[in-house]
Amino acid sequence: MKGLKFLCVCGFMLAFVLSTSGICEQGVKDTNPPYKTFSEATTECLECHNDVSSFVVNDWKRSKHYYNGVGCYECHKTDESNPAAYEHNGYTISTLVTPNQCASCHSGIVKEYQASIHSHSGLIAQRAEASAGGNFSVIILSMLGWEPDKIIHQKFWKDVVNDPIWPYAGVPKELQTENPKIKDVVKIFANYGCYSCHGTVINVLKKTKEKVVFDFRTWPMSGAGTVNPDGSIGSCKACHPFHSFSLRVARVGRGACGRCHESEDHPNYEMYGKSMHGAAFLSQAHEWNLDSPAVKAGRDYFAPTCATCHMGAVYQGDQMLYPPTHNPAAICKWKLGMWKLTFVRKAGEPHPALPSVKYPTNGIENRKRALAMCTQCHTKQWSANALVSGDLTMSTLDNFRTIALKIEDDLKAKGLNTPLDRKTVRDIGAMAVRPTEISMFHYAPGYVWWEGVYKVAFELTEWLENSVAPRLGDDYVAQYISWIKEHKEKVDEYRNKMHIK
Repeated sequence: MKGLKFLCVCGFMLAFVLSTSGICEQGVKDTNPPYKTFSEATTECLECHNDVSSFVVNDWKRSKHYYNGVGCYECHKTDESNPAAYEHNGYTISTLVTPNQCASCHSGIVKEYQASIHSHSGLIAQRAEASAGGNFSVIILSMLGWEPDKIIHQKFWKDVVNDPIWPYAGVPKELQTENPKIKDVVKIFANYGCYSCHGTVINVLKKTKEKVVFDFRTWPMSGAGTVNPDGSIGSCKACHPFHSFSLRVARVGRGACGRCHESEDHPNYEMYGKSMHGAAFLSQAHEWNLDSPAVKAGRDYFAPTCATCHMGAVYQGDQMLYPPTHNPAAICKWKLGMWKLTFVRKAGEPHPALPSVKYPTNGIENRKRALAMCTQCHTKQWSANALVSGDLTMSTLDNFRTIALKIEDDLKAKGLNTPLDRKTVRDIGAMAVRPTEISMFHYAPGYVWWEGVYKVAFELTEWLENSVAPRLGDDYVAQYISWIKEHKEKVDEYRNKMHIK
């Protein structure tokens, strides 16, 4: 009887908890949150969207917006001045929710984020593209020797245009042909590859009173530096995906940050996953409280994630030394993002690729926050040793890249360079030097050595011996790799001995 009574009590308590928390028997929260009411417009939205887009509604019901009475209309409402506005059941709305809309409630956060380099990453990438003479076709096509206007016949054209999804897509005129130019096709790769993270300029292809059609090459990417039709820059959903806008998604390393900070040129996520921090996260994260407004080390989490380290609150005991920030570089001393150069951040100095953008913080000052962040868990000596070890490798890595750039210039001066040299030099900078610099502050052993300085030295030496020496001579290459002349003499001696021409 005691066991039965215990089960009955537990069953009653579970039913009470479910009923008071607004959870229905299917596990979805009720449309009426406790003690909150929604606007008439949002209530009208829900009458329809509960059926036609239940996933969206149920995802929103898991958000803090839901429990604070912030609904569909409050986020999607706009006016006719917005190029992406259209009329929907008597309301003027926009499918796109931009920082302008978010700022109506989160003005401080939006202001801080829009001052960061993250929010300008789209403009920076687009400026780099323009200065290079076009999208990444300038690298890809030049290696093949193809002109940008080369025609590519779409042998699957009928299968594309006859597909039932074709009428829904925003296809620009230059791609509504079975014989598009290769530069326009490569632009698809560039936008889905690079600008999905950096941010596109969202282009409205067609607009009627009740519908807006976006260029498929510019939307639905969710780049951190999206340039929106209403003139705002940045994308909150790049890190806080709709409609739950979960803090946990933004704070988990394999979540919002790892979506972009990965792959060959900036494998931050892969490095983190192979660090001791990452090992702790991957085995323990399910136990951590990453939904708190300001998470604290040792209370809410027990190893840093990308977001808690770069953007999280910093405590000394129970005192908050630094509040949470939406400037992800708040702890960064070095600027490592440019594959051509490395430097210490200076507040107010212009970004090399886009001078109108100024760095919001000073690298040396940022180190104070970094040290305070690390010493929440480690001693000052432990933390300083780790950070200084990275500092003292910067000059060596920068020297490797400087050599590669100097060699390319010398090849150009003699008219002996090829498009493959540009690719090789860029790879040394972007796929070898920069990742190794990053690895020094993310503590993944393999990325420090085998995928790091070993790879840098090997790729540079291989290019010098096999490609540069035949064009510029052994005496030239000997200034960078000392054994080349001795090696050449041995090879010549062997060839003469074996009568090899």
